[in-house]
Amino acid sequence: MVKLTTVTAANVAFIKKQSLTAVFVGATNGIGEFTVRELCKTHGHEGPSLRIIIVGRNEKAAQQIMTECKFLCSSVDFHFVQGGDISLLHSVDKSCDEIRSILETTKTTSIDMLVMTQGKVEFGPRIDTKEGLDKSMSLLYYSRMRFIDNLIPSLLCSTLHTGARIISIYAGGAETMGTLYSSDLSLDQFKHYSFANCRTHSVAMKTMYLEDLADKHAGKLSCSHMYPGLVVHKGFDDPNYPLWFKIIWRIVKPFTRFFPMYLTPEDIGQRVLFLASGQRYAPKGSEIDAETVDATDGVKGGGAYSVTYTNEINDVSKFYQNLRVQNFKEAVLQHTEDVFRAIERDGVFQPSKAG
Repeated sequence: MVKLTTVTAANVAFIKKQSLTAVFVGATNGIGEFTVRELCKTHGHEGPSLRIIIVGRNEKAAQQIMTECKFLCSSVDFHFVQGGDISLLHSVDKSCDEIRSILETTKTTSIDMLVMTQGKVEFGPRIDTKEGLDKSMSLLYYSRMRFIDNLIPSLLCSTLHTGARIISIYAGGAETMGTLYSSDLSLDQFKHYSFANCRTHSVAMKTMYLEDLADKHAGKLSCSHMYPGLVVHKGFDDPNYPLWFKIIWRIVKPFTRFFPMYLTPEDIGQRVLFLASGQRYAPKGSEIDAETVDATDGVKGGGAYSVTYTNEINDVSKFYQNLRVQNFKEAVLQHTEDVFRAIERDGVFQPSKAG
């Protein structure tokens, strides 16, 4: 485990060193909100300029977060983007248009950090969006990769000497939880869909996509996806969860602080920020140091990282060995491109008609 004192010290040095522009998707609740608050608290009232763009559905919650954060960091330049339903790629595109407009208006075109936490656990069957994707998989994979795809020019404009940072929070290292169906990546077949399989597909596909980004933009971009441990927040009290979960959660909740993977809101906020600081998670081909860790391809400083809640890496390279031989990465990249193009062209993805 990376000591929390090490994490916070690195974050202070990083955040107070240079101006930063950070985009947070899904930050009106939960881990995204906690990270925004810790970023503002760490920056404080003095230091280089700090601009934060929050993309979310709940404007009232966003305004409250921004107001409270102003007491922690009076100089922060906040912007809110009403994302709507960002399980829809159309809504993602609209959100990115607004982000670009904000960047143009403020005459700073770069993004230094893109932090994505959008998503919701669904325990039941597949729920189709009007664009033909499963809602959970879209939030956890497709919409996140679409945000990256749209915002990559601004990320590549970052002047951080450590490179821009893409951070995705959800189940890093959970590849083996379910079954991977390489011939049905979108889990369109009813018999293939389950919570566990959705998680496995979202994580494995994300790994391949992030590795490709790290390769294409060596020296300029670092990508991490993280398992955040157990962080208690309002999302666990969703009234739409099944009765069995509500009962179990009511029993378990008072004891969560004794779980080994339990993190406070402050701790997880700092540990997410740590993914952006220093050369521990270095862009591929950039300068590395003794702290630099192995990427998902097993290469030290490879640029794409699977990280656990302790800020140590998940050793996932063995999981992908056979998949790489089977050209799994190429299949994921082609599939993702097919999904993007089909929804752009037809407004809906139909696996049998994609291409």
